[in-house]
Amino acid sequence: MTMPVTRTEGNPPAAEPQTFLRPIEVELRQIEEVLAAELDSVVQTVAAVSNHILEAGGKRLRPSLVALSARACRENPHSEHVVNMGACVELIHMATLMHDDVIDGAEFRRGRTTANSCWGNQISVLTGDYMLAKAFSLLARDGDVRVMEAISLATISMTEGEISQIESRGDTNALVAYYLSVIHDKTAAFMSACCRVGAILAGAPSQDEDALARYGMNLGMAFQITDDLLDLVGEPAITGKPIGGDIRESKVTMPLILALEKAKPADRAALESMIQGDGVSTADIEFARKLAEDTGAVQATREAASRYIEQGIEDLAPLPASEARASLKALARFVLHRRS
Repeated sequence: MTMPVTRTEGNPPAAEPQTFLRPIEVELRQIEEVLAAELDSVVQTVAAVSNHILEAGGKRLRPSLVALSARACRENPHSEHVVNMGACVELIHMATLMHDDVIDGAEFRRGRTTANSCWGNQISVLTGDYMLAKAFSLLARDGDVRVMEAISLATISMTEGEISQIESRGDTNALVAYYLSVIHDKTAAFMSACCRVGAILAGAPSQDEDALARYGMNLGMAFQITDDLLDLVGEPAITGKPIGGDIRESKVTMPLILALEKAKPADRAALESMIQGDGVSTADIEFARKLAEDTGAVQATREAASRYIEQGIEDLAPLPASEARASLKALARFVLHRRS
């Protein structure tokens, strides 16, 4: 039976993670403890690589979505299940990042050298596999059938989305609709599942579960759009990685698609050459950034992300007013305005 949430929402928390994540501080600390315990290994290299990834930190956005969604549906959800499933989704996320870094040949993430830069591709891939195995071990021990289904289907979708993105590399005729379908699969579906899992763990009614899943989907769309924008116009000292990575990897993201659509023929040809070629220079990246700004592509991309965020906030309307619901709203606005 779902317990009513009686706290009032009040004023929205300030857009700082430590503020709007306050309702789940205990769960987040416990999730870190589970992550550390699960990634301990008798194989020294596995332990070293895992510790390198853990020390890099991160937003812990996906476990936060599990925990906040559970609290938005039930005042005191079963904390052990929430913590274990929060750790599960973070392990999956960490594993996919390690695999992504190998695929992209990335050297830095979160201001630190990537695992593949330190230990090579083979060990990095296998440690990512180890993390996936640990995640599904947690799922098998602690997740019910519906939780297993939600996480498994989202992981399948994420893999399909990544493959679709690889297949579309260098396609300068790609449309925004195709880009949106890719990020729906590779990012948004998993965030949606995190919210759905939280609702399931809280025993929420179907309408609340579906509302949170829609919120997570819209949040995920905005998150990836913003992430792709930061890759072009962000500040490396804040994002923790060089700008222009997507161009160097021939990924055609929303700001690049819109810039290609709006650019003059000569500028379009120059940008196409960068996306489809090798040896992109710092000057090339600066040209692409300025072109995206001058054509209005940067502003249009921000507006697209904003629309998803506003829809996501609207999706939360059926849920009872609570501190957790207010935190989900604040988290959405943080995602939109984040700089890293």
